[in-house]
Amino acid sequence: MGRNEVFEKVSEICRDVFEDNSLVITEATSAADVEGWDSLTHLSLIDEIEQTYNIGFTLDETTGSRNIGELINAIMKHIEEK
Repeated sequence: MGRNEVFEKVSEICRDVFEDNSLVITEATSAADVEGWDSLTHLSLIDEIEQTYNIGFTLDETTGSRNIGELINAIMKHIEEK
């Protein structure tokens, strides 16, 4: 699975979690850029990603990812380790 595919799926997950079908996501998108992205929705986002890709983020990945690009880096690392 390529990075572009992962990016597209994560974008869909973001739209679902934040309940905004018009949400435009880039790799630089962070919590500061999305209305309603707080600690609770962050955990929901992480949970949805983990379920979708059947992976488990580390605590550092969960709390240390500053934007969507860093989340995708973590996803790609887990996919490559499978």
